[in-house]
Amino acid sequence: MSEPVFVAFATQKGGAGKSTLTALTASYLHYLEGVDVMVIDCDDRQHSFKDYRDNDFLVTRENPYLKKAVMNFYRNFNKKAYEIILSNPEDAVSVATERIEEGATPKVVFFDITGTVNDLSIVKLLSKMDYLFVPITTDTADMKSSIRFASHVVNNMLTTGKSKIKAVKLVWNRIPSKAKTRLCEYIDGYVEELGLQSLDTVLSNSNRFFKDGATTGRTGLFRSTMMPPDKRLLKGSNLPELVAEIRQIIDV
Repeated sequence: MSEPVFVAFATQKGGAGKSTLTALTASYLHYLEGVDVMVIDCDDRQHSFKDYRDNDFLVTRENPYLKKAVMNFYRNFNKKAYEIILSNPEDAVSVATERIEEGATPKVVFFDITGTVNDLSIVKLLSKMDYLFVPITTDTADMKSSIRFASHVVNNMLTTGKSKIKAVKLVWNRIPSKAKTRLCEYIDGYVEELGLQSLDTVLSNSNRFFKDGATTGRTGLFRSTMMPPDKRLLKGSNLPELVAEIRQIIDV
C-alpha cells in the first residue's frame, strides 16, 4: 500500500471554515467516491470535529427521517463511517501513523488544526503536511490573515525545503456568488505576485453548507461526518467541482 496523503485546511485565525471544508471534502471522498479517509481532530482546545460526529449521532437518533436515511445508506454502503481520532498537535502525526500501522488503510488523512502560527507545535504539524488548502473570504480582515498565513508557509516552509509540503493553495469560501467575483480575480492577481495561487472553484455563502440536521423535519444533510451530502443540496453547490480539483492536486 502506498503512503497516505496528509492534508489540512489551515488558516491563522478561526471562523474561516476550516472544519466545515474538512468535513465536506472528507465525506464526499469517503461516501461518494470510495476514497478511504481518516480525520485527526487535533484542535485540542475545542475538538470541533468530534462535536460534528456527536451531533450526527444525536440528530439521526432523534429525527425519524434522518434515522431512516442513515439506515438505508449503510444498507448499501459496504464500509463503516470514516474514523475520527482525537489528538493534540504534538502527537497528531504519530497518532495517525500508529493507527495505520495497526491496520487502518486511508488514502487521505485530514488534520483538523486550530488556527495559529504562533504555536511551535502547530508550525511543526503544518510542516508535516503534504498539502495545505487555505480558506480565504472576501472579509477584509479574514482575507489579509489568510494571505499572510499562506505567504508565511510558502516563504518559510515550502520554498526552503524545511517541510514535506508540496503545495499551498487558497480556497475562496463564502463568496456572494457561485463564481469568482471581480474582487476575487483582483486578489488572485495580487497573490500570484506573492507566489500564491487559488483554486478555480469557489464555494458560495450558502445556508446549505450548515445543514447538519439540527433543524427538525425532512431536511437533508449537507454537512455530515456519517453521510454523503444530500443529492438535492449538491446541485449548484460547487462541492463536486472543488473535490475534483483537490483530487487532481493531491493525486488520489
